[in-house]
Amino acid sequence: MQKTTDQLMNEIQNSHEIEKFFENNNGEFTEKPLCDHLEHLLKEKKLQKSKVVARSGLNRIYGYQILSGKRVPSRDKLIALCFGMMLDIDETDDLLKYAGYNPLYARNKRDSILIFAISNKKSIFTANEMLFDNDFELSLIHISEP
Repeated sequence: MQKTTDQLMNEIQNSHEIEKFFENNNGEFTEKPLCDHLEHLLKEKKLQKSKVVARSGLNRIYGYQILSGKRVPSRDKLIALCFGMMLDIDETDDLLKYAGYNPLYARNKRDSILIFAISNKKSIFTANEMLFDNDFELSLIHISEP
C-alpha cells in the first residue's frame, strides 16, 4: 500500500540517513515523466488529445509537444491543460504537484480566480477574462478562442 505524503514527510524529518530513507521508500516516488502521467489521465478520463488541446487554448503544436514530452510546460501552461482536461481542483493540484509546481493557493488572488473558474467549470477563455477584469496577467493562453 502506498504511503501518504504526510507519512513520507514524517519519515524524512525523522530520518538520520537519506540513503536509508530512499532504500526504505524506493517505490514511493513519482519518477515517471510528466507526459506518461498525462497519457494516463487522458486514458482514464477517455479524453481525446485534440479536444483537450483545443479546450486548453494553447497553441496546437505546443499543446501536442507537452503531451508528447517534447516540451516541459510552465505552471500556467499546465493549468491550461487542466482546463482542457476539465480536471477538478484536487486533480489540478495533484497534477501541479506531480510536475513539481505549487498547487493552487486560495490566499493568492490570481490563484483564487483560477480556483473559482475550475470549481464552476468555466472555460479557459472565461478564466482569462476574469484574470483580465481583475488586473492580472493573461498568461494562460496565447491564442484566440477557437
